[in-house]
Amino acid sequence: MKCGISLLLVAAGVVGVVGRSDLRAAQQGAAQQPSFRAATALVEVDAIVKDRKGAFVADLTAADFEVLEDGVAQKVEQFYVVLGPTVKPVAPAAGAPPAAAAQAPLPATQTQRTFVLLFDQEHIEPGAFDRAKKAALQFMKQNFREGDIGGVATPSTMVNNRLTNVRTELEAAIAGLKPSGEQMSLRSAMRAWPRLLDAFEVYLIDYGDREAISRAVSRAIADDADAAKNIGVDSEVVMKARQLLPVLRESGQRTMRMVAALSNGMAKLQGRKTVVLLTDGFFVEDSWGNLRQIADLANRANVRVYTLDTRGLNRGTASSEIFEVGPHASATPAGEATGFDTASDGPNSLAVDTGGTVIRNENDFPKALDEIATDTSSYYILGYRSSNPVFDGKFRTLTVRVKRSGVSVRARKGYLATQPAASPAAQAGKAKAVPPPGAEPAPAAAANAPPTSIPLPAAANAASPANVPAPPRGVLRLQPDVRDRLVAAGTIAPERTTRPEPPAEVLAQARAGWEAYQKGDIAGARAPLAAAAQHPASPAWVHYALGWSEYGRQGYEPASVAWEHVRAVAPEFEPVYFDLADAYLQLKEFGKAIDVLRKAEQRWPGDVEVYNAIGSIQASRGALTDAVRTFEGAVVVNPNDATACYNLAKTSELRYIQSTRLRVTSQSLPAVLEDRDRAVEYYRRTITLGGQFVEQAREGLKRLGVV
Repeated sequence: MKCGISLLLVAAGVVGVVGRSDLRAAQQGAAQQPSFRAATALVEVDAIVKDRKGAFVADLTAADFEVLEDGVAQKVEQFYVVLGPTVKPVAPAAGAPPAAAAQAPLPATQTQRTFVLLFDQEHIEPGAFDRAKKAALQFMKQNFREGDIGGVATPSTMVNNRLTNVRTELEAAIAGLKPSGEQMSLRSAMRAWPRLLDAFEVYLIDYGDREAISRAVSRAIADDADAAKNIGVDSEVVMKARQLLPVLRESGQRTMRMVAALSNGMAKLQGRKTVVLLTDGFFVEDSWGNLRQIADLANRANVRVYTLDTRGLNRGTASSEIFEVGPHASATPAGEATGFDTASDGPNSLAVDTGGTVIRNENDFPKALDEIATDTSSYYILGYRSSNPVFDGKFRTLTVRVKRSGVSVRARKGYLATQPAASPAAQAGKAKAVPPPGAEPAPAAAANAPPTSIPLPAAANAASPANVPAPPRGVLRLQPDVRDRLVAAGTIAPERTTRPEPPAEVLAQARAGWEAYQKGDIAGARAPLAAAAQHPASPAWVHYALGWSEYGRQGYEPASVAWEHVRAVAPEFEPVYFDLADAYLQLKEFGKAIDVLRKAEQRWPGDVEVYNAIGSIQASRGALTDAVRTFEGAVVVNPNDATACYNLAKTSELRYIQSTRLRVTSQSLPAVLEDRDRAVEYYRRTITLGGQFVEQAREGLKRLGVV
């Protein structure tokens, strides 16, 4: 995994152009639950299996499951079934390695569930907010059982700054929530003349899309012809969009940062961890790289995100106002709206990518939350050792199948193959070492007395949105071989013969900065890293780490300066090209982003991720023809890359829909139909190849009327 832009990005409103408490009483039971990370080096997969009626299928065995990693079948070595409040171990599969087979079977014990209800108050209409609160209170009374841990959060704060097992405290936290005044102000601003339909239209206008501007101008004239006579409507529309876009962008990023902070905070808790995101949807059009990184972070923490669309059955109607069907909608021959609902794209992606689920078109919120409680109470846990033993830091797709007809299975879509942390026992007696990039800290010892709550890290406690930093994305992206070069060798390899050894004090500063960064103290990491980087002999890894500390503080320009230094002294270090492009995108330096990736293309012409990254940027800027050509090049480079196939299908579909909104002539019809045929072909190929985009490909076929 090299960069957010090469992972997930949206274009023209359709998700998917993809490139690259401390509770001792609860922990005593949870300590006996299966754990396949860290010391055991097993991969853990939770799987929910249901029959056609939606009931959990509880009588499966390990032999009934098939687990594939990047399309390669894996051997399930440990197998558990969680039924309601208990976890039941099953004997290891025949032929399991001695280390697994020698483990004593676990006794059936109560499982620990952790729920955090995240009220996205900046993106929920006041009426829906009140209904969501009532449903949440009912959920707590009926579904929060002994042994559970819970929390209540908004995008700007964790209520009471902690998780707790005290139900009355959670109920009081929910009752005290209020709708956001910012949401109501934004809603009024969107309605004010000249009226804009939704966040995506604002985005297109800011980008300079003439068709979007024209529609907004026509609407303004129709709404108030007299006002239009006395003012330049075009300039008024553009000015309003440019004022609204930063507000929409920051509001959406606050929501995403809180999901990241919650995932970080719950990482060391045992049992099933669930974030229930209650939202109308939020703006993510130019933040898809960040969103995918947050989904990766949640996967590392074993957190599932469930999303409840609080618009209920009003989705896409005139009553949903800010999020009503916008200019990117297409229409059926009967004139019914079938537009893409960009507001729900972000929440949907979080749910799908983390193994959760999406509940939408549902006005009965208590019923929806009951479904989530049921869904998180019964599941299978499968553990396997990867047949690919190299921790290469890349995203590996997971596919879980059940060899029984009439059932469906849902599991997370993949994981990052990062080096497991050493076990606490292995650390005993050793001198404290500098943790390499990507390593996870050892868990803290349990408290001697049973406290009643779990304080979360500062990232989740901060009352001010500005103090809720983005997740330390550099930790997620660094590949282990790169990590070894950056820390163990102290430099990127080719520098050894051209640069002197840095003084010990410089390395000490750098290590102190990296330790702070690993702990999530991004602000504290910057000063020692910057000081170390000032020395002319400072190795490239110091500048690389400094770039991530700047990026985490949203200092995109200084991050780009640090990473340009890395590229200059170590041009063979491929990850920095993607990181640079990401930083330039945040600065809206689209030309520079493309230029950096073109340089990567010249150096690594066979790397399909470079093509995916370039095409993603082109698609996000509306250059669909260029994007289609780029993704066609990607599938030539690697015809079996599911991401490239999906990207080509998606951009072809987007161009097809864009063309159908215009007047199709007999001369242009063949090209339009060619786009549709290409989209169908590559959606089907994506499904055949398997992986994390199969469901999105099936949805694409449905949109195109293909069964």
